[in-house]
Amino acid sequence: MDILEIDARYRRKVAANTRSLLFKLVPFLVSCVLYFVLLLPEPSVQSTIVKCLPTLSLAYFVVIQSYHTELWRPYGRQIFQGLLLSAVGDLCLVWPKLFVPGMAAFAVCHVSYISAFGLRPLHPLTLLLFVGLGAATYVYLLLPCLTGLYVWAVAIYESLLCAMAWRALSQPALRLSTSLGSLLFLVSDVFVALDKFCSSLPHARLLIMSTYYSAQALIAVSVAPQDNHWKRS
Repeated sequence: MDILEIDARYRRKVAANTRSLLFKLVPFLVSCVLYFVLLLPEPSVQSTIVKCLPTLSLAYFVVIQSYHTELWRPYGRQIFQGLLLSAVGDLCLVWPKLFVPGMAAFAVCHVSYISAFGLRPLHPLTLLLFVGLGAATYVYLLLPCLTGLYVWAVAIYESLLCAMAWRALSQPALRLSTSLGSLLFLVSDVFVALDKFCSSLPHARLLIMSTYYSAQALIAVSVAPQDNHWKRS
């Protein structure tokens, strides 16, 4: 078969897969637009539902994407579990009295993502980078604002968050989506902590939720199979 014909077939396949991927993401995109257009006052039942919809839409995307490609593997299941736990965290964080349970839900979400990304290879330099970044953020930005239970709770949570980012950037077949997603998750949670414990950030909800939804979407789309192997064949 002529190499140009092979390349043309490959390009058509990639284009078709991209359209299919975007179509499956429509519920997520619509629910995100709904959230940012409404920006309902919190806490309320209505704002809770609207806030959780994008994350639940991504969980739905992971399921249909995995079954469509017949690749319902441990990676997809663990990303799916992480998204469901994130939705629980979203629900809790709407209500001020449920902030600690919300942190716990997101902490377990990060454990699920770490399990999905795996613990090999180690990449010690990346680990050291995130240890230093996490320690500096905690000691210089957050610790002066924390009291009581939150001194230890935030330290534990931030450790898991940095570990998740470390593992995302250390995957053998490095995926740009999970790398960017983990870093945006880190940024979003720093915004949450600063707004919650230190001082109110201007446009806090826009900053927090735009980076958060982007992070979750980038992590979720990593369940889509790569097409490079097809071209090589």
